[in-house]
Amino acid sequence: MPAAYLPLSIIYYHDLFLEHFFTNPQTVSDAYAFTTVNGHLMSIFPIVIPVLITPVVFLCTGGMTPDQAVLNLGFIARMISAGIAALAVSTFYLVVIRFVPRKTAIISTLIFAFATSTWSIGSQALWQHGMIELLLLLILYAIIRNEEHPSPAWFIIAGILSGLLVFCRPPDALLLIPVLGYVVLMNRKYLVHYCIPAVLSGLPFLAYNWYFFGNVFGGYVQNLDKFDLSIHAISNYAGLLLSPNKGLFIFSPVLILAIFGYFRLGAPEDNRITRIFQWFGPVLILETIVYCFFSDWGGGYSYGPRYMTGLLPLLCIYVAIFLSDTAARFRAGMHDYLKVGAIAVLIIFSVIVQFIGVFYFPYLADAHYPRPWDSSNPLIISSLQDGIEHLDTFAVQSIPPFPPLYYYTRDDAWKYLNVTAVMSAGDYSTAASYYVEYLRENPDSPNSFVMWNNLGCCLLKLKEYDKAIISFDRALAINPQYKAAELNRAAAVQLLAGANRTIEINQQS
Repeated sequence: MPAAYLPLSIIYYHDLFLEHFFTNPQTVSDAYAFTTVNGHLMSIFPIVIPVLITPVVFLCTGGMTPDQAVLNLGFIARMISAGIAALAVSTFYLVVIRFVPRKTAIISTLIFAFATSTWSIGSQALWQHGMIELLLLLILYAIIRNEEHPSPAWFIIAGILSGLLVFCRPPDALLLIPVLGYVVLMNRKYLVHYCIPAVLSGLPFLAYNWYFFGNVFGGYVQNLDKFDLSIHAISNYAGLLLSPNKGLFIFSPVLILAIFGYFRLGAPEDNRITRIFQWFGPVLILETIVYCFFSDWGGGYSYGPRYMTGLLPLLCIYVAIFLSDTAARFRAGMHDYLKVGAIAVLIIFSVIVQFIGVFYFPYLADAHYPRPWDSSNPLIISSLQDGIEHLDTFAVQSIPPFPPLYYYTRDDAWKYLNVTAVMSAGDYSTAASYYVEYLRENPDSPNSFVMWNNLGCCLLKLKEYDKAIISFDRALAINPQYKAAELNRAAAVQLLAGANRTIEINQQS
């Protein structure tokens, strides 16, 4: 949520505060993602992603009021998340094509895109992990391009990206150890070209953290309290890899092949890139050890191994190496056919698991969300069951604020609802649902402004004043001369102000 709302703060209010979007900021500040600093509601998370995506959000919200932008924010955030994942996948291909055959590069790229948490986590929301994948892959691409055509420019680019990576997700900064090794041990004459851009790109975020929070890593430093240096780390390490509801190899079993791929890298003295990828092996183990010391090592409410998402580019590169080596050694015999069949099964199963996470997990009821080691309630199965039960709509969404390219719902009961009778009976919740469904299926209807006004009236009756204002704004955006919506909006603003005053009085008393 903070990563989605902060660009709107920058665009409309020219600050980094979040109280503009919440009726009662004090209540929101009690949620994990938020904190209060000097009376302002702020994100505890790093702000690298919100800052980087602000230009895209600006283009998507051009001409909108803040209320209208908030109404479209869910679509905007999802599209940008998918865009970050798509850029990461494209960069992965540009990296892996350098050292495996084209067919293997395509297969391994598809594995990275659809058989891992790149799809079910990185592309689904503005987590930090999707951006970490992209930044890491861009750094690897810069290194490989420098090996092909040496130039200080590649070190400048790698330095800028490294500074951003450190402040995007501090625990994943360990992934830069091999990059530093490449610069210091193999290209020392370019050390300045790398370090100065790294410092300059990270400096604005360091200044933000220090100014508002008084430390290097800002509000994110509170996660240090979650470090649990105990014997539980052993079971946590196993859980990150094998637990039924958070295990990396449970949700993407195809990544088991990365272990074999690492040991088939070849002789490091023959290839400097090979040496770097060998250095990454121990770093991946170290990174996993760091996460196993977190008390919430499972990553909270998420589908599978969220914390491990930033490691996926390297693991999938090792998978690509394994596939390339296996293809080179293939002989038309039963043993090799069985091996290919086993690999295909791992890929297909991984894609199915990720598909469930993308389309069904968001519908998993909180009461059904299992603990990491709860084998009696597998997250994958629960997500599928709850999703099938509750998911009744499918939409292909274009870049906001345009209407869906395709919309389907299996529940058409709303079409036969006598909405006038329902409103006369005072069932405004059901009436509101009718108008929501109507507008989803008929976004370009000639009378859509009337429907937005009617929805706003229902929301007024339900005392959801902020949402009602947004509905009236949508009606006026379509038909600025629609007086009914204008008067209703004015009434909603007054009611919202009165509700806020009541809350303030109750808090003081």
